[in-house]
Amino acid sequence: MSVYMVAWMTFVALLALVLGSTVDDRKPNTVFVAILIRNKAHTLPYFFSALESLDYPKDRMHLWIRSDHNIDDSIKILNKWLKTSGTVYHSVDVKVDNNSTKYDDESGPAHWPHSRFQHIVQLKESALRTARESWSDYIWFLDCDAFIINKSTLRHLIKKKYPVVAPMLKSDGLYSNFWCGMTENYYYKRTSDYAPIVEWKTKGCYQVPMIHSSVLIDLRLQITNYLTFNHSLLPNYMGPVDDIIIFAMSANFSGVPLHICNDEMYGFITIPLEKDSSLEMDMSQLTNIKLEITVDNEPLQISSNLSDLDLPSALLDNMGLDNVFVINLARRTERRNRMHYCLNELGLNATFIEATDGRLVI
Repeated sequence: MSVYMVAWMTFVALLALVLGSTVDDRKPNTVFVAILIRNKAHTLPYFFSALESLDYPKDRMHLWIRSDHNIDDSIKILNKWLKTSGTVYHSVDVKVDNNSTKYDDESGPAHWPHSRFQHIVQLKESALRTARESWSDYIWFLDCDAFIINKSTLRHLIKKKYPVVAPMLKSDGLYSNFWCGMTENYYYKRTSDYAPIVEWKTKGCYQVPMIHSSVLIDLRLQITNYLTFNHSLLPNYMGPVDDIIIFAMSANFSGVPLHICNDEMYGFITIPLEKDSSLEMDMSQLTNIKLEITVDNEPLQISSNLSDLDLPSALLDNMGLDNVFVINLARRTERRNRMHYCLNELGLNATFIEATDGRLVI
């Protein structure tokens, strides 16, 4: 081999090394995932299964999980998932409180007294501070009643290059994880811009005053250094002690834009409970959203690591009728399968009858 050929090959190799290290071979960003769990045993199998289905490299993700004040099997399910799936993540930081079941000033599991808001504020501020101190590239605040069904959600959000961004999550109504308007006393205000975004009549990414439940923050940007959940750090803030409102106002005071994106179908979210609602009502909300998901998407799945859980299921009956029939074309197996799924979720016992297929009639 000639000297010139060796020199050329060396040059090509060095060029590939330089270009590759700056473009193709860079490691994905590190993502600090903050998860708070309380009385979500019914959603956790679906939530964790969706989380582990994301196509983002798990060795670039750190899980920060806190759970307390539970009256259900949330911690049991959490521990089971961690033993199987938790080991594939870069690291996991978990703290659970098995002793506390309710706040002193709480009237029920759906009630949010001042003490509960204050506790959540402290936990989220701790997560944000820990992510910064660990030099994480991003922190992703993710609620356990948010079901991310788009496996590329995290990659898509990072590519947006916004300081703070959220994927729009659909419910079985007009409720979603963002506001388009805020009143003078910091609460929700319905505007004409809201419905077109929720209903996908307009698609894209929009600057809004409030996002919550699935929020990605780019910690590499200087501008995000001033984001906080601690209201005492906000000069002249006279609003409520509410984690999502304090965070939104810290963004407002710091000039940090908040964006909601509906350019793709990212996922779903259940509607929050009323103050006096029971956990059984939250389970009904889960059923509603599971059925809503099947309209245009595959049903929520439970990973094999959690498939042996003894999850509650509806008892099948005829709703007081002698019989319930479903007429279905034999060639429409996808509709039959969806109806089977929905009927089982609703606890409705039905008999399927094969329809006469006009295409086969001579």
